[in-house]
Amino acid sequence: LMVGVTDKTFAPDVSTTRAMIVTILYRLSGSPAADDSSSFKDVPKGSWYSKAVAWASKNGIVSGYGGGKVGPNDRITREQMAAMMYRYAQFIGMDTSDRADISSMPDAGSISGWAKEAMAWTYARGMIVGIPQSDHVTIIEPKGNATRAQVAAIIYRFCENVSG
Repeated sequence: LMVGVTDKTFAPDVSTTRAMIVTILYRLSGSPAADDSSSFKDVPKGSWYSKAVAWASKNGIVSGYGGGKVGPNDRITREQMAAMMYRYAQFIGMDTSDRADISSMPDAGSISGWAKEAMAWTYARGMIVGIPQSDHVTIIEPKGNATRAQVAAIIYRFCENVSG
């Protein structure tokens, strides 16, 4: 589902891009036949992620930012990752009704309105977990960039504990 950034380097602390996430989900679905063109202005035909973006858009997993852009090279935030995982789960027919009460997290108020249900679901299902801070404080960090290591863990938890 994920490959290294080179033949010998995984780069676990590097931020993951939105194109990387849709490509992972596309591969998780078996890389189904997809058109190479996308309605997004910032997805060049023939790019390594164009089929994945077109597939994800067609299936409601990614909708873009508006203005015809999806931001394939933008670093993905944890709340964007949660939203894509939530929509992917719905796409494959999973029950997405679980919700965790994450209101006690110190940064819960910074979760975007469009991501609240997805964050609560991914937290309830154990995919996205809190990040320990000093003095026994745990944050959800919705606006933080998801590293490749975090993404690998989220995808692993999804495959092992949620979908399987």
